[in-house]
Amino acid sequence: MEGATVEIYSSAEDRDHGRNIIISKKTDAKGIVRFTGNEFNKNNQTFEKINGVYYLNVFKHNMRQQAETEFLDFTKDKKTDQSIYLENANAETITVKVAVVYENPVLLPQNKRLHELFITPGYSFKWNDPVELSQNYEKTLEEVSGYTIDYQIVKEIDAGQLFTYLKNDPEKRLLSVDEVAKYLGEENWETFKEIGTSYDYNAMVAHYGFDKMRDKGEIHEVWVWTFPYGGMWESHMMGKDAFWINSPPNENPTCTELLSIMGLNYERDLACALESYGHRFESTMMQVYGWWNYDNKTSLSQLSTWEKYSAYGLRYDKFEKGKAQIGNVHFPPNGQQDYDFGNETYILSYVDDWLNYPYLRGNEARSVNRTEWGNPQGSWQLGWMKYYLSHMPRYKGINPNDGKLNNWWHYVVDYNNAIKKQTLD
Repeated sequence: MEGATVEIYSSAEDRDHGRNIIISKKTDAKGIVRFTGNEFNKNNQTFEKINGVYYLNVFKHNMRQQAETEFLDFTKDKKTDQSIYLENANAETITVKVAVVYENPVLLPQNKRLHELFITPGYSFKWNDPVELSQNYEKTLEEVSGYTIDYQIVKEIDAGQLFTYLKNDPEKRLLSVDEVAKYLGEENWETFKEIGTSYDYNAMVAHYGFDKMRDKGEIHEVWVWTFPYGGMWESHMMGKDAFWINSPPNENPTCTELLSIMGLNYERDLACALESYGHRFESTMMQVYGWWNYDNKTSLSQLSTWEKYSAYGLRYDKFEKGKAQIGNVHFPPNGQQDYDFGNETYILSYVDDWLNYPYLRGNEARSVNRTEWGNPQGSWQLGWMKYYLSHMPRYKGINPNDGKLNNWWHYVVDYNNAIKKQTLD
């Protein structure tokens, strides 16, 4: 394989931790790399082990292999050859069963759905068909996970019952379809904007039996596609020991197993739906590693792995001048403000390191800007959301440097089992 990195170590322990590399090279166009005794002496003046067993780490993105090799005495005019075949290091695919609710009822006498009848005040764009959005959402999440996540839609509900209520209603009475239509028909959505809305998660979950389905393993999460001002959080978790995923955990869970509920707005596009998932990802990784705390840290060695991943230029500059790592949902590596996805300014970033995770060597930063993630469908945000999520680690094993799974997606879709696997492995 061309361009694979070949690292040589004197011990398996050093190799596992990526420290004390004797020498590192990349394979040529034919997938070959050559090392000589002179190179060993040049790169390791105090290195004494000229022959014996050496430990190799070979990798290029998800294709990897570890091996041992025994070099001949470099003082003699002899050579040895060894073939190493790389294997796919992506984590095993996790099946995630999803129940999808479409809160997009048909209105009479028009015989049309909400997304077909209304537009956003001050704008002319049409709302999206949530069924089509959901299909693209599933497809894209699987793609950016490197197909280590297999979302399977096991139940779809064309909802007639809504679970939105006005914030000033002490009885939390659920709005009818006709009431929602009336408020969406107001010239500037005055009622929704002035009063605000909330969502009765417990009533929704109980109504459809999602709590029981979750505890039986029939579903793992729920996606709700609702209208603007539907009152939902972008993501929400209920169940025993639920935690913050961009919203407070459910205070009155009716299921034992953790149940994540995505609140998705079909007024918005796929990029916004992916942003909601990105914030869920961020919150989950903060549960794993702790919250970002750049201001109180002074050296690169103090950063957690998650802090390092999320460090865009404005945050990372104090640790390595003029450089960046990946970034976060709102900030690409070169971002200067929220949602700065179309920034043309170049910055040196270690983006490729994360495709080789956990082999974060920090020696090959390259210049990137918005052309790196592009603007599919004319959206820099969509390009960034896909790029950001596709760099999330998704590999087998445990990171020996922090004890966490090399597959971060596992924490997001099945947190409790991920923690068990992390402990057992």
